[in-house]
Amino acid sequence: MIEEQSAEGGLDFGSLRKAIEGKDPEALLGFYSEDAELRIVNAPLPGVPAFELEGRSQIERYLHAVCEQEMDCLIEGEAVMGEGSISFSSTCEYPDGSRILVRTTLVVAGGVIVGHLDVVGGAPSEDAKGGERRGL
Repeated sequence: MIEEQSAEGGLDFGSLRKAIEGKDPEALLGFYSEDAELRIVNAPLPGVPAFELEGRSQIERYLHAVCEQEMDCLIEGEAVMGEGSISFSSTCEYPDGSRILVRTTLVVAGGVIVGHLDVVGGAPSEDAKGGERRGL
């Protein structure tokens, strides 16, 4: 069962999943190292530079801003555990029905996230319907 899985670096994915889906910024922040880096790439806009944050204090402000948005986020499918990494996909749905797909790769060391990459794009089912795309 996915809730029982841990990344090779010791990260408890079940707890991380609960924090993501529960939109709990304080619980999420507890997974990051002091010097963690977070990078967000907007796939539909290939020429636009990535949004980058360095350090827990910058990541904290970002997590609060994201978790305060009116949306539901669900992790879909199985997480892929690698050597010191974990990858998964999630879908976020907004009250207007628009959805985005986020592909996340985390670099884990000592049980905490040291690197975080999100690739944001439109959800396939919405793209086919011509739905709106949103970035984080």
